[in-house]
Amino acid sequence: MLTLARAADRSLLALLPLLMLALMTSITAVGVLTALLALAGLARLGDPALRARQRVPLAAPLAAFVAATLASVAAAPDPLDALYQSKHLLSLILFLAAVNGFRSGDAIRRALAWFTGAVVLASCWALAQTWVCTTAVDVPGWLTWALKVRLERCRQPSIEPFRAKGFFSIYMTLGGSLVVALALHFAALALGTRRHAWKLAPPAGLAFVALGLTYVRNAWLGLGAALGTLVLLSRRVSLILPLALGVTLALVLPTPLRGKLLTIVDLASPSATERLYFWGSGLRMVEDAPLLGLGPGGVRRSYPAYKHPDARRPGTSHLHNNLVQIAAERGLLGLAAWLWIWVAFVLRASRIYGALPPARADDRALVAGSLAAVVGFLTAGLFEYNFGDSEVVSLVWVVMAFPFVVAGGAGELPFGGAAKTLAP
Repeated sequence: MLTLARAADRSLLALLPLLMLALMTSITAVGVLTALLALAGLARLGDPALRARQRVPLAAPLAAFVAATLASVAAAPDPLDALYQSKHLLSLILFLAAVNGFRSGDAIRRALAWFTGAVVLASCWALAQTWVCTTAVDVPGWLTWALKVRLERCRQPSIEPFRAKGFFSIYMTLGGSLVVALALHFAALALGTRRHAWKLAPPAGLAFVALGLTYVRNAWLGLGAALGTLVLLSRRVSLILPLALGVTLALVLPTPLRGKLLTIVDLASPSATERLYFWGSGLRMVEDAPLLGLGPGGVRRSYPAYKHPDARRPGTSHLHNNLVQIAAERGLLGLAAWLWIWVAFVLRASRIYGALPPARADDRALVAGSLAAVVGFLTAGLFEYNFGDSEVVSLVWVVMAFPFVVAGGAGELPFGGAAKTLAP
């Protein structure tokens, strides 16, 4: 039993880098690796020593959210369907696996080298997709198959530009994932030691361009919030320069980016009015089921009954806002628990960041990147239900583990007791 437990513990170090690679390339691989990590995590508990070292940061808010979700499942009109729609809770396995599988900041950085390679590959894929779909050059069929594009669709004249999606099924997912990646990369560039940071400049540049080619405005806003967070943590205003330069070029040059940027502040645009209709429908759902909501998947089941008469879409599964969606499906109890997770994380991660000494610059960069990634994710979630995007939220759960890894057990101590455990 002890031999199996220790082998399972060692396997986490091999599985986590593979997970970081898969998070940008294959949701199928992420599912397989999640199952393997869950099995390894259970098996390692057979060793009393490993069991004693098992950590569950944010245990109270996470447990509260799971409990609120299951309560809303029980109260839903179709509990079986609601239970199935709660499958996203399984991604919490990745948070626990990362917290207990990574041994140190160095282990995280080794895994992030794989992640950076995947980000470069996905960004190049996005650039290739855009080129193929916006040129008249004949390309072989095998290339369009590999790039996951259909020329008969993407080359058709449209008021909407082609939106790169990388290896994902939709551009929204690529945009959300790149926000997290860029938060980590810019944190390393701003706060990390030069021997690590300089290698990340080219991948960050590629990812920045690829993010623009998704035309996902909520992701652009999320990146702005992430960079703002890094400015506050590092006190380096120069971090805003890449975003400012990108916005300036997009507004000056005659490209589709200009139109997309201008619609961000246009409340009369069709996408803005549709979101307002969605949010109004969600608030009416909350009025009808304030405590436990309609149950997971309830928006998809019930939206036609709450649809605004002027809304264009006859049905939807999400309301383009994390707060409204969670309140509608899990009630105000679920929303309170969900908010508790993020408030607790920001407070604990900020405390860990402040306690890390300057000599641990690369670890400080990991914590800052984690905080920036979460802020970017939550900001984008004000205009998109990205908590329901399994690829993006899986990546966020993994990145949220970084502060607790570099702090050892400090993230679980009461306020005021962390500094001694953080000495280099």
